[in-house]
Amino acid sequence: MARPTSSLHPRSALLGAVWTLVALLALDHFVGPGLVERSLSSPERRLLTAHRTLERHAVLAPDGDALSEAGARAMLEALDDPYAEFIGPDEVARFDRLSSGSYPGIGAYLIGDRIYFPLVGGPAERAGLLPGDRILAVDGVPVSELEPPLASHVKGPRGSEVVLDLERPDGERYRAEIRRRAVPAGSIGDLRWLDRDAGIAHVHLRSFTTVTPAELDRALEELATDARLRGLALDLRWNLGGQLDAAQAVAGRFLPGDALVCTLTDGDGRRSERRNGADDGPWSTLPVVLLVDSWSASGSEVLAGALQDHGAAVLVGTPTYGKGIFQQVYRFRDGAFLLKFTAGLYRTPSGRLLEGRLRPGLAGGLEPDVRIELDAEAEAAIRAHLQRSLPPLRYRELAARYFPERVLGEPPPDAQLDEALTLLRRALTP
Repeated sequence: MARPTSSLHPRSALLGAVWTLVALLALDHFVGPGLVERSLSSPERRLLTAHRTLERHAVLAPDGDALSEAGARAMLEALDDPYAEFIGPDEVARFDRLSSGSYPGIGAYLIGDRIYFPLVGGPAERAGLLPGDRILAVDGVPVSELEPPLASHVKGPRGSEVVLDLERPDGERYRAEIRRRAVPAGSIGDLRWLDRDAGIAHVHLRSFTTVTPAELDRALEELATDARLRGLALDLRWNLGGQLDAAQAVAGRFLPGDALVCTLTDGDGRRSERRNGADDGPWSTLPVVLLVDSWSASGSEVLAGALQDHGAAVLVGTPTYGKGIFQQVYRFRDGAFLLKFTAGLYRTPSGRLLEGRLRPGLAGGLEPDVRIELDAEAEAAIRAHLQRSLPPLRYRELAARYFPERVLGEPPPDAQLDEALTLLRRALTP
């Protein structure tokens, strides 16, 4: 989980040398090596000297940028941090996309040359695209003349325009001029009623990105518009986590005002609290069951621990992964590469330490209130089902008409979800 810069482990002196190496080399060029070296600590001086010596005198030395990159990689390895990650120049854009939870596009899922469904509120929906529409041409070029995949021609830079010629299933043709913008990558998975008459729904959260709180709001509002939402099975299975701010914001939807979400402790022992806002969350009185498993990690554990400690949810499933750390992501000004490493630990509101892998002796993870094991075959079937991308409720019936194999079909047997439904029905019984 990313967090702004903070004081860390004593090894941070060595990391600091990496962070400032590019600047030090520039100063070395402009003001001279003597002045620069006198301002450095011993580790920084040795690093700068090694870099300068290799770059200037080694016959087989790569360029200075490659040396800096290699040094940063080696230092992360020296941390013995299982969560540390070097994000190279070729991976920075992908990391940014995954962290933000969005990508530039028109906001529509395609199956071949047909629209599976448009995202609610996205450019494609505003342009009138509907499930089943077929794309005939992109910017005047017939689809038959484009290299596959078609989606690569529909995507493009944020703010750019694309002109699509389309055909409705009834044969009506139309043209849509769409300006691309950042659209959610989709952190909401399965969204459906478990018992519509009782008002009990199921929502699967795949990850925690910048847009996850807003996506969850839209999903719950969509359910509440369709029928009265009275109970929720919030599924965190196979959710590896993501951004702490997003997990905190989601927890706040279900907690009273000023409720403690988690406590962070950095490498120097400094503590800080993360709390809900002053107002009660919009769903703070909604009965909630959280589904968790051994893949529920990091942000999932922040959310689950907060709701469990405050009595705002019952946990059903198996013990969680046990990743209770927050991470710092350091970005160099030139954007060449990123350093991601452990900056501290977090605890649940009651003080439980969730981390179980950073060093020996840590317990790690959350115990569910109701433990239900699944066999490997059931797990695989449920995971495959949850990985599907289902249309929003408003488009589900129409999409099912043209893509029945994607939309229709009974979900696999799920003893954990069945237990969640039982608990929610019991909670709603007068």
